[in-house]
Order: sequence, then C-alpha cells, then structure tokens
Amino acid sequence: MDKRKSICSGATLAFTAFITACSSPEAEAPAPSVEQTSPRLAMCGEGLAEGCVQSVSDTMGLIYTATDGGYDFRLLALEDGAELQSFDEEHGDAMSAPSLEDLDQDSDPELIIPDFTGNVNTVYRIRQLIDGRFEPAGEVSGLGLERDEDTGLLGITSRSSAVRYGYHAYVLSDDGLVLAYALDSDLADRACVLTPGPAFDAAGLDANTLLTACEAEL
Repeated sequence: MDKRKSICSGATLAFTAFITACSSPEAEAPAPSVEQTSPRLAMCGEGLAEGCVQSVSDTMGLIYTATDGGYDFRLLALEDGAELQSFDEEHGDAMSAPSLEDLDQDSDPELIIPDFTGNVNTVYRIRQLIDGRFEPAGEVSGLGLERDEDTGLLGITSRSSAVRYGYHAYVLSDDGLVLAYALDSDLADRACVLTPGPAFDAAGLDANTLLTACEAEL
C-alpha cells in the first residue's frame, strides 16, 4: 500500500474515533458533585438569647429577634436550618427577655415571654411545645412563674399593695394553663382567703392545708 495512503487512512480513522467518542453520551464528563452541608447555626451559649439558636430538643432549636414592640420567633430544624414554625409576640416595657424553662419537668421547655411590668408585677405569656410547635398556653401576672416542688403546680406570686399579696397556682395541660387555686393574703389583717379553681380537685389539694401554710407565713 502506498505509504501516503496509509498515513491518511490512519489519520481518518483516528479523527472518526475522536468524533465518535466526543459525541457519545457515555463519554460526557459527569457534572461535579455538590456536597450538601447543613448551615452553621449560631447556637446560644447558656439559655435563650437574641440572635442565636437555643435547642429545645435533639432536632429543633428556637431563635428570636426583638422588633419595635415585639419579638419574632422561628423554630428551626437543627439538621439543616429549615423553618418549622414562625410566630410573633408583642411586648411592652418588661424588664426581662424571653426565656425557655421546663416548668412542668416533662423534658419539653416552655417559652416564657414577658410583656409589660406595672406595680412590680409583670405580665407573662406562656407557650408550650405541642406536636413540635410552640402553642399558646395562657397568660399570668406576677413576680415570676415557678414550679412548686411540693405540689408540682406552676405558681406565681403577685403584689397588689404594700400589705396585700396574691398567689395563683396552675396545672399545665395540653389545653394550656388551668387554675388550681388562688390564695390572697393580707399582712395587715393577718388573713388568707382561698379560692379553688377548675383544677383544684384533680390536683388533689386540701383547702385546710393550704390555708394553714399561708397563715403561718403572715
């Protein structure tokens, strides 16, 4: 075979193979893979604070931003930062900030949102976790909501004057805060008045025991 023809024939075959390879779907370079990574959430150090995420469970965290006269809350998935719930709450001149506390010791924290303070009492709105969402549980007024270790109830003391105080105790149910009893004390008269609430009997309380304890502190 003529040497020149052999070279041309070889070049033609190589060019054809090159075109075939480049046009073949199997030869297309795969698209570069993109690693999906979770966003870096700024976690709070100790307790809920503005602008950082405070975990409320193994999978969820809460973040809030203060606005003019209110708070904007967002419940996020810790894995990828996806928004699970958003809600806002009003606030006035309360001296404290929102906080998360497991008041009823059920391993799910309650969200306590202070609104405004007047006559030393602060109005608090409470939200509780129900099926992965913070649902409104009620509103209380006083010096601070705490768990009574003796009864397991949530109680708050309020002051109406220099000598008159009130104490309200609640059961936290799935429907929200339910009043167990109200106890009014007068330091000047050294007297206590008990008013049972809807949850009084279910809480297994004894009126005489409560009155005796109240009068002992006067």
